[in-house]
Amino acid sequence: MLNDDPSEDRACGGDGRAHDLDTHDASALDPEMEPDAGATGLRIVNWSLKARRLREEIFGPGLFADPAWDILLDLFTAEAKGERVQISSLAIAAQVPHSTAIRWARILTGAGLLVREKDPSDGRRVHVSLSQHARTLMDEYLGRLSQCRQLPPEIATNASR
Repeated sequence: MLNDDPSEDRACGGDGRAHDLDTHDASALDPEMEPDAGATGLRIVNWSLKARRLREEIFGPGLFADPAWDILLDLFTAEAKGERVQISSLAIAAQVPHSTAIRWARILTGAGLLVREKDPSDGRRVHVSLSQHARTLMDEYLGRLSQCRQLPPEIATNASR
């Protein structure tokens, strides 16, 4: 479905299409929770992660890669769940070799989007999280997406309650 407002189309990515992908099991939220911008944002992230994995399943692994975005999405989700992420698990989240994940973590840290923290109980472990700046950017991005009328049906239904 295309929007009538071209400026909204540009803000929403321009293609004006909704993608029909079941996200029922992708939500890590309490279904009784009143939807808000943060809850809608988390549903968008979960849907996006599921869509990316489905794309990989259909087209095959290694054809599409966006480790930086996968890392940001994973950290956003982990933060929403109250989980801490070790730098070593970024490779799993981004589905790339460990060296690639570490390189992207360094790039994202240099860009001010990630914060690295040594584990006080074990100096060998390093945790990573979104910086305040990255959270602000993610909130803006997800907020603008949630204002679009092209959300996947499950997200749109929950957002309009």
